[in-house]
Amino acid sequence: MRTIAIVNQKGGCGKTTTSINVAAVFASRGLRTLLIDMDPQSHCAAGLGVPEEQINMSIGDALLASHDETLDKDEFLWQVTKNLHLAPSTMMLTAIEAAGGGLHAMPDKDRRLESLLHHLDGSFDRCVIDCPPNIGLLTYNALRAATEAIVPVETGYFSLRGARRQRKTIEALIARIGKPIKTRILPSIHRPSPLAKKLLEKLRESFGDEVAPVVIRDHETLREAASFGQPVVEFSPGCDAEKDFVALVDWLEEIYTPAAPLVEVHPVGNGRAAELARRVATFDTAAEAPKIAGRITPTEVTDGREL
Repeated sequence: MRTIAIVNQKGGCGKTTTSINVAAVFASRGLRTLLIDMDPQSHCAAGLGVPEEQINMSIGDALLASHDETLDKDEFLWQVTKNLHLAPSTMMLTAIEAAGGGLHAMPDKDRRLESLLHHLDGSFDRCVIDCPPNIGLLTYNALRAATEAIVPVETGYFSLRGARRQRKTIEALIARIGKPIKTRILPSIHRPSPLAKKLLEKLRESFGDEVAPVVIRDHETLREAASFGQPVVEFSPGCDAEKDFVALVDWLEEIYTPAAPLVEVHPVGNGRAAELARRVATFDTAAEAPKIAGRITPTEVTDGREL
């Protein structure tokens, strides 16, 4: 199962919007798609019209459960559309991630999501994981389970500095995990302006092919769709917002190659990234992590692609 983690330790960068709409486009193409919400704020459920008060079993329960024939996926998965299922979150995730929480007590605490996806592997073709806006045990689980990672970055004033810090943090985690995870930067919440165009150019100069050739523009339609509990592909088919995500998924499918086998490696050196990886290995949530700086303003694009 191809598994894509949408990750950024900074909130407000379009992470959940990207997760919901990428998953919805996959599903619209007949691919059996699983969207996993690893953020305790449960924004994926809200954005897909799943009533929070009706969530009896969440991804938190599934992480703690036995991953064998006794686990009934229908108990914690919601079928949103024909090919799209959601594993919703609740605030329970905050409790089980905390020191002394249920997840920390498990011997394979960093592999629980990987184990769950292995159990579900025959049921889905694509999996999209919406990560919480921090670097902790939940994000570590998501990256260990993923074959790829997408980092949404606003195309604004602080984007370049923030993207550099974010990439260092993720690279440190990947070094500890010990398997190749291709990381790509996705320009998002793009508001066309001369400054945004210049900053997007600098982003590409700094990261080269790591930056997606697709830009997710800031559309009012995306906010409207979320308020109605629908992905934009259902809310307003053919609109510019949908075209952006269709272009993104087209590109993701075009570049897809299966991941290489897992090879255990360990971080080396004395740099900041190596130290962070060592701290994450022990899940020291008090460890200092690079921060992502403020807001951003964006380039001229057509159908999600640069002019």
